[in-house]
Amino acid sequence: MKVLLAFLFTFSFLTCFGQASGQADSLKNAYLSEMKVASDVFTEAFYLNRPEIYSLAEKPFLQKVEALKKPFVAVTDKYSSRFQSVDADFILHEKRDIGYFFDQIIVNYPYFHENHTGRKVKLSKAEQTRLDQHVKDFNTPELLSSSDFKGYVQAFLRHQSTIEVNKPKYRKSDNKRLDAYLSLIPAYFKKQTCKEYWQYHYLIAHLDDWGSKNTEKAVKSFLATATNAEYKKTVDSIYTASASTYKGHIIKTYKTVDGSELDLHIFLPDSAFRTTKRPVMVYFSGGSWTKGTPEWDFYNCENYAKKGWVAVAVEYRVADRHETTPFEAVKDARSAIRWLRQHAATYTIDPSRIVASGNSAGGHLVLSAALSSEINEKTDNQAISAVPDLLLVNSGVYNLYADGSTDWISKGQKDKTLVKKISPQHLLTLGLPPALIIHGTNDQSVAYTSAKAFSNEMKRLNNTFEFHTLDGAPHYIWYDRSFSGTVANLRKAFLLKYGYDL
Repeated sequence: MKVLLAFLFTFSFLTCFGQASGQADSLKNAYLSEMKVASDVFTEAFYLNRPEIYSLAEKPFLQKVEALKKPFVAVTDKYSSRFQSVDADFILHEKRDIGYFFDQIIVNYPYFHENHTGRKVKLSKAEQTRLDQHVKDFNTPELLSSSDFKGYVQAFLRHQSTIEVNKPKYRKSDNKRLDAYLSLIPAYFKKQTCKEYWQYHYLIAHLDDWGSKNTEKAVKSFLATATNAEYKKTVDSIYTASASTYKGHIIKTYKTVDGSELDLHIFLPDSAFRTTKRPVMVYFSGGSWTKGTPEWDFYNCENYAKKGWVAVAVEYRVADRHETTPFEAVKDARSAIRWLRQHAATYTIDPSRIVASGNSAGGHLVLSAALSSEINEKTDNQAISAVPDLLLVNSGVYNLYADGSTDWISKGQKDKTLVKKISPQHLLTLGLPPALIIHGTNDQSVAYTSAKAFSNEMKRLNNTFEFHTLDGAPHYIWYDRSFSGTVANLRKAFLLKYGYDL
């Protein structure tokens, strides 16, 4: 699975070129054509072999990066003199952006090397000194038009924030990483234009990916000090819209742990339905266990409540907000199911009809709630079952011990096999609740083969389940209009099959 971290690499200097100007002539088309060839070769050589490349010692790693960079530099060198009469600055900007792109790969080396090998390393003094020269560019507003420059800055700040967030002052923070970023920005960005850009960037990213909970102080501070009217308008608008979604339903804290109050967002049906015990639909958002907010499922919860269900969106700990791993997320998923059973009478819930639903990493949590019997919060009443009664999984994650893309989960653990305790493929046994598993053959985030392997093992164990293959479907089958209708119909039929009225 390709983890959706902040370090995703993009060849923006190609797309920027494609949009660059209306003076696209044969020379620029020829340049683009050669760059496309170099990009295709790079994509296959780097992305498909990233764990192996980052596992190299520094010297051969740098040699490998230089070799990957060389074809791009060769193309710019070839066209440098030809562009003098067309656009003198074009090749200079291309070379700059290519440099930033590959330096981003290098600045990420200590992080990914540890992920894939378990060994902590630092870049050599010479290499680190070279990279440190980029800091002087952080206060150059013109560079904010370069996606590759911004990608490098994000990678740099990511690693600096990893150091920052471990300070005691963040121990009780609910939005640890955001608070670390906002603390670091004034130290590196003295020019107001640049400082505001990055404050804006991280606030917007947080509101989009982690929601507005406990961000009021940071938002108000930005609105009071920023001078860019558009930035202020956008931040205020997104925050206000997000905060408004927390109204009109019940919010209950199901667990307080490590300074965070984790909430359930409970949407009750009309009073006409509350005379009898109701089934409950429990949503776990996706996001690679690094991002996600219950806000993403409020719309679905509202729709189920209108149909007479109790619907619940679960807040659980994620890496880029709480500095946790999927182990903590699994504990939270199991705690949430237990809480609902324990408080079923209060909300007219039928504790024997709890349906758990999740997309991607949320699908993993649905399965883990049922399978990860050894992963429990110490404060939980383990006499209460954490196993849902029905499982709905879209594009789920089944095998966390399969390849290098999930190595970060076991970072810092001496025993790397512990991840099997939250890996559904390794926990399967007879007796799993009825499960609906839907997966696309063109899923570029979670390989279809992993879903098929999970299905085969489910079949071998004689578990009750349905496995539906969506030919050509990508990862986000719940969003893609070509497939979302099919997904909805499959879910509806499955629920009706087991006596859940819609």
